[in-house]
Amino acid sequence: MSFPIKITNTKATLLVVGEPGTGKTYWIQNQAQKRGAKLFRWNARMDRSLREGREILHQQVRSKEVLYVWIEGADDLTQEAQAFLRRILETSSENVICILEVREPWKLSPPILSRCQIISMSSNTSFRQKKSLEVAKRFGLISDESYTTIPSWKEVTTLRREGADPYAILQKCIQTYGIQNEMLQECIRGIGSGSSPWIQLTKFLYSCAVCGI
Repeated sequence: MSFPIKITNTKATLLVVGEPGTGKTYWIQNQAQKRGAKLFRWNARMDRSLREGREILHQQVRSKEVLYVWIEGADDLTQEAQAFLRRILETSSENVICILEVREPWKLSPPILSRCQIISMSSNTSFRQKKSLEVAKRFGLISDESYTTIPSWKEVTTLRREGADPYAILQKCIQTYGIQNEMLQECIRGIGSGSSPWIQLTKFLYSCAVCGI
């Protein structure tokens, strides 16, 4: 398994994105090993409010040793916990690299996303997705064609009718435009507030067309 990814800012928080089975754990452990760093892991899926982890994480990010602080399932954190996480990231020492492992990056607040360098694992289709696609194709709900580019806003209605995954399109937008794109951050904020991902994607893609990007 190879990961052609170069970390351009060693102080940035790393946002490791990918479905289960795409190598997130291997990549994180390998990065820590290559730097000779200790690795501290906290499972946020088991502690969504960070009730148990707040004080522990606060201590870990102030380590004087070279340390990777790995927060597994950061996208499952509550909004209150994410506000605390932001403060943790802001106060981490020079020796510490914070890693947020997520499946759905759009669940994180924009202030956190703006601090992150995205490390996107090659998203091999999961077993469940394969089975769903097989059933959809069998009944003629979708075609075998797939897209490799970001669609235009005019194509959204057709994609929605064909059963496309709006979050897959959103991830492609993040990879293409970067998480610091203001229009994309507005799109993510809207989805995080409960708005339809299709509506927010349409607004974002339309804005891109108007701006000529």
